[in-house]
Amino acid sequence: MKKLLLLATLCVVATVSASAQGTVNFSNGVGGVTAPVSGPDGLLGAGFSAQLQLADGTNVGQSAPFLATAPGFFAGGTRTIDGVAGGEMATLQVAVLMGDALLGTSGQFTVTLGGVGTPPTLPTGLTGLSAFSISGIDPIPEPSTIVLALLGGSALLLRRRK
Repeated sequence: MKKLLLLATLCVVATVSASAQGTVNFSNGVGGVTAPVSGPDGLLGAGFSAQLQLADGTNVGQSAPFLATAPGFFAGGTRTIDGVAGGEMATLQVAVLMGDALLGTSGQFTVTLGGVGTPPTLPTGLTGLSAFSISGIDPIPEPSTIVLALLGGSALLLRRRK
């Protein structure tokens, strides 16, 4: 009897933890959302990516590249928000990356997650996300550029000594 009660308790816990997962459509150009992302030189395109994050900065899924055919927009597909059930609200933000370098984040926004019911509802869009821009994209020099600069400086110093 004790084993049966323990098994039933474990099944309930597993069911509750599995159902505590809402979904969101990680795209800034569908589902009534039009929120392009721009930088100092205009709308962002190839070479940049967007990362969905919880309000505390925790990454949700993989980053999504900005679309070459629609600058300023990204489409990352469905993301599951663990620990927040479908139908509940989650506060999110979008981080912009170039490679692994964080360039900036959107303002935080709150969405009601999809994935509630049986069958689950469709993922919700990023309603509440507004267009935003990042500033201060500092170019990172290649190592060879730094070496050439040091060689040039050394040559100037040697020439000055003679």
